[in-house]
Amino acid sequence: MPRSRRAPAFSPFSGDAFRASTYDVPLWVCPNRRHGRWNVAGRDCTQYLSLDPHAPYAEMLRAEDLRSEPEAQMLLSTVWQLRVEEGALVDYGTFEKAEAAGFPPEALVEDDYERCQAEADFLRSKGARGLITPSAALPGSQSLTLFGPRVEVQWDTVPALASMMPVRRLTTRAPAPAGLVHRVRFRGMEHGPLVEFMTRQRRRLP
Repeated sequence: MPRSRRAPAFSPFSGDAFRASTYDVPLWVCPNRRHGRWNVAGRDCTQYLSLDPHAPYAEMLRAEDLRSEPEAQMLLSTVWQLRVEEGALVDYGTFEKAEAAGFPPEALVEDDYERCQAEADFLRSKGARGLITPSAALPGSQSLTLFGPRVEVQWDTVPALASMMPVRRLTTRAPAPAGLVHRVRFRGMEHGPLVEFMTRQRRRLP
């Protein structure tokens, strides 16, 4: 990102987040093995969470390109609830906020991850612990991405270290909620809230 950009503003976050996984653990302590929107494979440890309990299923359906109800019901995942306490997050939770911070809002949900990966490098270099963004897979929901390793502890544990995160299972190898697949925004589809944002922006132009 351009060096002339000002340092990002940080916001605290305290609340629950959700993650679906086909693994036995919900968090990473090593660099991710695959490219993601906010990470390059093998380079950084990045946690992908959602603030809506349905959104993790939507993310998996989008990733696997499962577009019908029968296909969605065949994808079995474990959903985890995580208690998050962070003091240095960047809030791009709306397209307006991203634009105000100097980041192209459309990049938040586009199918190409290059601009988001570069932004993650920029934010990490400024000390950010993660960021909140609109969900690319479930329009109207928000995603929570955390930078760095996290270690799960029991739900009733008071974390002694910043890397500790209380976790509990909500479901074990369960299918996506019925009808959710019809709300998922798959690759190549328009993102409704982004379209609405861009329409409002065009109307404001002289």
